[in-house]
Amino acid sequence: MFPYIGGKKHHSRWIDPLFPSESKTYVEVFGGAMWCYWMSGKFPVDTNVYNDFNRHLANVFLCSSTDSVKMEETCKSYYDDLHDGDTFTKYRDEVFAIYGQPFPIPNYDLAAKYMLCQLQIFAGGNGLTDKSKMYYNENYKAKFKTFTEKFQQVRYLDKLNHLTVENIDCRDLIRKYDHKDTFFYVDPPYFKLESYYTEDEFGKGDHLELIDLLKQTKGKWALSYYHFAELENMLPRNEYYWHEEVTFTNNGLAKQEGALTKDGKPADGVRPERTELLIMNYDPTEVIEPLNNFDDLFNEN
Repeated sequence: MFPYIGGKKHHSRWIDPLFPSESKTYVEVFGGAMWCYWMSGKFPVDTNVYNDFNRHLANVFLCSSTDSVKMEETCKSYYDDLHDGDTFTKYRDEVFAIYGQPFPIPNYDLAAKYMLCQLQIFAGGNGLTDKSKMYYNENYKAKFKTFTEKFQQVRYLDKLNHLTVENIDCRDLIRKYDHKDTFFYVDPPYFKLESYYTEDEFGKGDHLELIDLLKQTKGKWALSYYHFAELENMLPRNEYYWHEEVTFTNNGLAKQEGALTKDGKPADGVRPERTELLIMNYDPTEVIEPLNNFDDLFNEN
């Protein structure tokens, strides 16, 4: 529904066909903006779970799924009230004052303020960990209006109405929903890029614990990552299904010498080539189906 760091909006073109369609429960363990859910025609299923450890994000989805009309009206009121940088700074400071702390949810005013701030950062920024990078931009105000208007669109409302929202540790979530009919999409902060999301780093030990837990689950899962050394040993290619997709990025990561553009031309240090991994504990050749949703979603902001 909105830009967010690490979002899979455009990657869903190749990810979604690899997702199984027979599951009764769908769980996004690291929800973020939940683009794979919005983009896919395979969902909603019987139970659809959004989870994120960022309580502000969980609050946005809980408000949106509990009372979309109230969420829309609250967002509109803040949009109409935002005319200058002083007002934005006031809202931003209110959000930061409780960032990383528990607070009662749903909280519609706080959800609207968070989204207003979040959408002032390119691609959702770094999870609101540095308010010095967040300042009022009149051009970005339109992104907040676009987000607000989505509550009038049937394709979003239907999926919001079928959504269960959680705000717990990823390991507790997997244990809670693990069942042979569950499908987990697991898109953690990529190894050594965790600081883009939170001040409380999801460290190497957390990555290894997560992988070890996935290996013990009853349900199906698909795991998104960039490559790092331990993956080959923990999830060997002869036991799990690896799909590799060459992608390009302009998100400020270290530029790769000799990187090419999508057209195969020298990138001049922009949009370096990356290989996205999707590792699965099931055979994707048995479940591949075409993406079945609205192509115009790819053109949304």
